[in-house]
Amino acid sequence: MPENRGMSLGVIVLCLIALGVVLFYSINQLSAETPPGTAPAMPARSANLHLAAENGDVAAIEAEIARGAPVDQLAVGMGARHGMTPLMAAASAGKVEAVRALVKGGAAVNARSPDGRTALIFAAGWGDEATVRALLDANARFNDRTEDRWTALMMAAGRGKVESLKVLLDAGADVTAKNKWGQTPLMAAARSGDEAKVRALLTTGPAVNDADNDGMTSLNLASGADGSIPAMQALIDAKADINTADNEGVTPLMRAADKGDADKALLLLNAGAKAAVVDKSGRTAADWAKARADSLGTAVAKLLEEAGK
Repeated sequence: MPENRGMSLGVIVLCLIALGVVLFYSINQLSAETPPGTAPAMPARSANLHLAAENGDVAAIEAEIARGAPVDQLAVGMGARHGMTPLMAAASAGKVEAVRALVKGGAAVNARSPDGRTALIFAAGWGDEATVRALLDANARFNDRTEDRWTALMMAAGRGKVESLKVLLDAGADVTAKNKWGQTPLMAAARSGDEAKVRALLTTGPAVNDADNDGMTSLNLASGADGSIPAMQALIDAKADINTADNEGVTPLMRAADKGDADKALLLLNAGAKAAVVDKSGRTAADWAKARADSLGTAVAKLLEEAGK
């Protein structure tokens, strides 16, 4: 019996040693491979290409492509460039010659970042007119959407340049498209408070009284934006409904009152806004103004109370 016990222990020890060898080998194999769902390490040449693209260095772009840099590699761990291809980096930086060099080098014009942005969407929001044109000339799809359903036109309307917006309109971009929140390009422009963009979009005939998922119209959004009186006037000129309330019963006049903006309130009142209307919580525009508890709110409340008499 003792001899059998000794033989059993020996077998167990040998088995444990063999298992250890297998585990060691397996761990080393796993560490040498890319785990599922993990981005591969950023190749040095690709990093160089991204930097050259962002800087608009055409000579460096051509040199890196000639050396075999992957032209459509998504950036990894490069700050704001993370998830971008070199073309997206160039488009975002407004480097039109870099865009052309990358397209010539075989870059995929309609490649998407992890959140669905294309080079054209980056150009529309952060680049310029020339960059947008260069991408359209390269057959960029202008109605592609991000994961949140933003189009290039929406991005230009919300944060880009009016010249970029006009180029996209001329190309036939959809002015009726809505994003995840039900917002149209006109709503994005109204929320930005940019009169030029609002007027440019209004010439294409979008529904001025369309509402988003919260019931907000373009006028309601503009009324709550900073420095947006000219944009509000453009919407009023286009027959925007002055008294349309959102899902909570909040009207454009209440938005203006909440901003403590007497000029906005007066504009809306002169256009037919009703000061006595109440929201779902029973508050009038004057109540919204008073809730600010400051001199601006007091002045607007007085204006509204006099208008309501």
